[in-house]
Amino acid sequence: MAEKVLVVDDEKSICDAISHILKSDGFSVTAAASGTEGMKLVESTGFDLIITDIKMDGVSGQDILKRAMEVCPDTPVVMITAFGSIESAVEAVKTGATDYITKPFLNDDLRMRVKKALDARRLVRENTELRAEIADRYDYSRIIGRSESMRRVLTLLGKAIPASSNILITGDTGTGKEQVAKTVHYNSPRKGKKFVAVNCGAIPENLLESQLFGHKKGAFTSADRDARGVVEEAEGGTLFLDEIGEMPLGLQVKILKLIQDREFLPVGGSKTLTVDARIISATNQDLEALISKNLFRSDLYYRLNVIEIHLPPLKERCDDVLLLARHFLKELCRESGDAPRCPKGIDEKVERAFLAYPWPGNIRELRNVVERAVVLCDGGHITVEHLPERFFQSGPGGRISPFLKDAHEEFEASYIHKVCGENGGDKELVAKILGIDLATLYRKLKKYDISCG
Repeated sequence: MAEKVLVVDDEKSICDAISHILKSDGFSVTAAASGTEGMKLVESTGFDLIITDIKMDGVSGQDILKRAMEVCPDTPVVMITAFGSIESAVEAVKTGATDYITKPFLNDDLRMRVKKALDARRLVRENTELRAEIADRYDYSRIIGRSESMRRVLTLLGKAIPASSNILITGDTGTGKEQVAKTVHYNSPRKGKKFVAVNCGAIPENLLESQLFGHKKGAFTSADRDARGVVEEAEGGTLFLDEIGEMPLGLQVKILKLIQDREFLPVGGSKTLTVDARIISATNQDLEALISKNLFRSDLYYRLNVIEIHLPPLKERCDDVLLLARHFLKELCRESGDAPRCPKGIDEKVERAFLAYPWPGNIRELRNVVERAVVLCDGGHITVEHLPERFFQSGPGGRISPFLKDAHEEFEASYIHKVCGENGGDKELVAKILGIDLATLYRKLKKYDISCG
């Protein structure tokens, strides 16, 4: 859809010239031959850009600018001014105009300033939409869980979020530690600043210090310019230290100083810098066990662990498994945009399988399993055929089902097969060992397609 531009100028030749240029560039242009007419259009019609002369009889360009800032503050306003009145245009920019054009103008200059104003508007709009999307994604109320363990987590989060205290998030891999860290940040008073994350276990030790604290030009062979580290980037916001248990002891000392004094020294630097950042760290390791092995500093542990939030593994959150699965299904269907092929729900057998499965990969694994099913399912419901093979183990009687009734039958078939083999196929002896009559044995042999003798 063509972007809409309002051109306001009481000089018909100027108004016509600008309208012609912009229409030829594909814009939808509305022209107003007076400030009064332009004001009415500003108040009644939405535009992507307003171009208005400053000096007009009656309603001036300044009046239009002021009104536009009230009714459509996101719409850029470009002022038109004669060369001798540039001061008025500069003053208009100070009070909210995006830019100004001097008469007479060059066509290419007009095009450049229009493009610049609209690009700035798009960037502002994209940033606003991105902030809204982030705020929705990490809304505190979107943390899913009704299990007792998650209710405790939510209660603790509600108290921890408004504070500035350091937080240590513990839990197995895949339990959502970074998600919780972002939820804390984007619901805290620091949400307007950056959330900066660094994985302490994914960066080589010789590079981690520079990644954290930055470096000065010449600090090492490849340091051809000054570089800011993530600590400095997190000023006013949140620094998330993931896999903190992997941090080398030498760097632990420097993190301790950062926490205690809010100061750090870039690699190769001679002047300490200060920073105000909330520190959230996370680990899937037992830090107290690492302390006992002299692999982690106890003083740093107590500085990081002002508030500990432990995320339970999914196998301990049975009440949440189906809630999460349905949430992921809805989310993935929305993202795919392919409504006809998207599953309408989850089959009851799959729900039982989800409840029986131990989920070693936790929430991350559950989401991946649902995503796989969404891809494989062609409408209808997600069924056991859409589950990965690991949901079924191989045994003497074939696949072992996670469903109680099926598992019972599979065990019975496997056991009858075993007793038959151990007793040379003597059906009377087998029936006696099993404690059933011969007729019942024959029915079960037929049912399970077992050869006995």
